Amino acid sequence: MDPKMKQRLEAVLASYGGDPARWPAAERAVLQPHLEAAGEALDEARFIDRLLDLAGTPTLAAGLESRLMARIGRGAPARFRLGWTAALPLAASLALGIYLGAMGALDSLLPAVVTDEIASREEDDSSGVTEAIDYSGDQIS
Repeated sequence: MDPKMKQRLEAVLASYGGDPARWPAAERAVLQPHLEAAGEALDEARFIDRLLDLAGTPTLAAGLESRLMARIGRGAPARFRLGWTAALPLAASLALGIYLGAMGALDSLLPAVVTDEIASREEDDSSGVTEAIDYSGDQIS
């Protein structure tokens, strides 16, 4: 079996399972003769089919389908609102993160690549501030 055919067969097995009766008719006609060459992919698909067959079908509450279809018919709301109940904790966590980052309290959690780069930038002061002459101690006469 050529690699493209094998890849196509594996995709159909993953999508529709190991039973060719569940496959689309066009795929079934082309791929069913190659089914036994699928090997491990076929075994996995059949195993998943058995697991799904063991799972029960959930029962829906009375009227659930009609309520759902009515809600879909009304359409989705124009926009999604988070409201203050969600915005306040998000704003507080942002403020806390900025504060802890500015204080350097989280530097131990950062990778050394980041902290070493920041430390080396402080040593290599290209602004010239460290070269400035301090005249604050001079007295005016």
